[in-house]
Amino acid sequence: MTTSPQDTTVAWVALGSNIGSRTRALACLRSELQRDGVVIEAASSEILTRALGVTAQADFHNQVVRLRAPEPWAPHHWLVHCKQAEQRCGRRESYRWGPRVADADVLMLGESGEVGVDDDDLTVPHPELSHRPFLAPLLRELGMAAS
Repeated sequence: MTTSPQDTTVAWVALGSNIGSRTRALACLRSELQRDGVVIEAASSEILTRALGVTAQADFHNQVVRLRAPEPWAPHHWLVHCKQAEQRCGRRESYRWGPRVADADVLMLGESGEVGVDDDDLTVPHPELSHRPFLAPLLRELGMAAS
């Protein structure tokens, strides 16, 4: 298998849910993300946060996990992996900033978040990372300072 400099075995992923049993949705996401040999190396605590953007909706349960794949994956492979986990946990397409049963966003890639991507489908580090102050303490729990 040929790898590129952007391929990495590590992804930092934010999980969220604000519809139905939010705790169960995060558990589903954690389970579904552990497919294809991926393991959760670390998981932050779960916290309750207010919705951003469209604020007239239920609060979110959020968590950050550090995932490790058995071999280096391209950034877009990580994106597809997260989208598939969302769908298997009940995510349906909605409007931007809308309520979600299951959300898994790639925040950063690489051991130290050193992999950067900026194209039409994926931007890493996540473009909203600095606008979600609740993520910084969750990342710190996992040994990563938010950029």
